[in-house]
Amino acid sequence: MTQLEALKEIAKRDGGLLRPQAVVDAARPESSPLHGAFCWDNTEAANKYRLLQAQQIIRSFRVEVVCNRTKIEVPVFIGVSSDRTEGKAENPYRLAVDVAKDTDLLAIAEHDALEQLQGLRKRLSYLKRLDDIWAAIDAHGK
Repeated sequence: MTQLEALKEIAKRDGGLLRPQAVVDAARPESSPLHGAFCWDNTEAANKYRLLQAQQIIRSFRVEVVCNRTKIEVPVFIGVSSDRTEGKAENPYRLAVDVAKDTDLLAIAEHDALEQLQGLRKRLSYLKRLDDIWAAIDAHGK
């Protein structure tokens, strides 16, 4: 059985809903096709979880600014791809105001944002009601 088949089976068993806790429970036996996808060393898993919590804390801070006479909330800290190290779970963040002041970093951040938007577009391509929004974004970018 593949991981995908295992996930489909869990969802079917639970009325079509795939809950993360059900996935973890199903993955506990070493014979499960999902078992290898998890870190079962509790010390290592706890540290990985704390890294996720740290990322959530960092990303939670936002500040209100005025942009084109409209108040918007922006993150205090952002990550830029040029700072990331491949294969590392821990990627650094910078003060957004510092990125905004540095033309090179700002260009990288804008490129990153466009890549994220394209990724979102690809992931949501099955939602045809969004086609007009994507077309408007395309027209704006020209």
